[in-house]
Amino acid sequence: MRRISLFLLALAALAVPVAAQASHLAAGDGTLVVKNGSAPDGVPVVRLTVTGSVIGQVGPSGGRIIIDSGPKGVVPEVSAGTAHDVSPKDTAQWWASNDSFKFRAVGGHFTIVIYGSGVSLFAVGSGKVVLQGLPDTPKGDGRYSLAGADFVSLPGSPTKQLLFGDSSS
Repeated sequence: MRRISLFLLALAALAVPVAAQASHLAAGDGTLVVKNGSAPDGVPVVRLTVTGSVIGQVGPSGGRIIIDSGPKGVVPEVSAGTAHDVSPKDTAQWWASNDSFKFRAVGGHFTIVIYGSGVSLFAVGSGKVVLQGLPDTPKGDGRYSLAGADFVSLPGSPTKQLLFGDSSS
């Protein structure tokens, strides 16, 4: 009897963090996860439009990120130094680094384009994405998962537009 009580107590302790994490997801939110993605020079690994939040990093070889949060949007945080305007009238900015950097765009509507290697990110909300890995490399160029599905290798050519969250209905 005592073992059953301890087992149930341990199970309850595990359920609390899962419930807390799930409580942050709003109805209709979906997820996108990219792990260690890479693409050829000048080709984006990720082209993402999302209403929600995105956090991630670009690996040790560095890369470039462009984020557009709109005219009244939430200001993203990027650890790659100074932001540069894409054009004087535009709301998009870009950052680049020869070293790894992290980024965070939380609680808004964002268009994000990421170039580089070692790209990893987690997005929650609703949106659309186009992904690409390295051609002729079925493994080792990164993996992705939509809506908690199994991870699959990034394709060698751009995916069709993939939808997640409310955008997928």
